[in-house]
Amino acid sequence: MIERSESELRGRLNAGEAFAVFLYTPLCGTCKVGSRMLDVVGTMRPDYPIEQANVNTTPQLIQEWRVESVPCLIHLDNGAVVRKLYAFESVENVYRFLQPLFPEPQ
Repeated sequence: MIERSESELRGRLNAGEAFAVFLYTPLCGTCKVGSRMLDVVGTMRPDYPIEQANVNTTPQLIQEWRVESVPCLIHLDNGAVVRKLYAFESVENVYRFLQPLFPEPQ
């Protein structure tokens, strides 16, 4: 996953792209588990470019996106929040959440 700053994420938002961001804090144990799940998804589908951001360094975006807790996987499209995933539950659940963002390979 690629670590992004608040300004880098704003640039992506302004470009109107659809993308996913994994939001975490460094000392959150559940976030570490979520990160490992995303690593597995990334191994299965390296074509899924997932961004990540530390909520401590992106406070304005976290407030704008109304993030309630971490870990949070957020789907953004055309500069707006489409949906959020808080309960990762399993690699399969995370994979299903990400599928609409990325077309299946032909």
